[in-house]
Amino acid sequence: MEKIISFFNSIWDIILTKHQEGIFNTICLAVLLGLPLLVVLTLLVICCHCCWSRSGKSGPQPEQNKRKKKKKKDEEDLWISAQPKLLQMEKRPSLPV
Repeated sequence: MEKIISFFNSIWDIILTKHQEGIFNTICLAVLLGLPLLVVLTLLVICCHCCWSRSGKSGPQPEQNKRKKKKKKDEEDLWISAQPKLLQMEKRPSLPV
């Protein structure tokens, strides 16, 4: 327990020393100490969002998939051919050489 307390006391001493040296050091310390906190909070929000959105989709999802599959079977498959690209290239003005 003493080692942990001495570790945090040494970090606090470094922070106070750098703060007394100038405002630039204070800003750098704030950014460096704030980045890990920002990463942890972002991961927490992403994980909670994924868990909450997954639990809400488990019930009605199979019905929606059946409807989508029926619509896809009724519609034709439309593939884009290379012809529109050729037509677009012809419309572009050529540069004088």
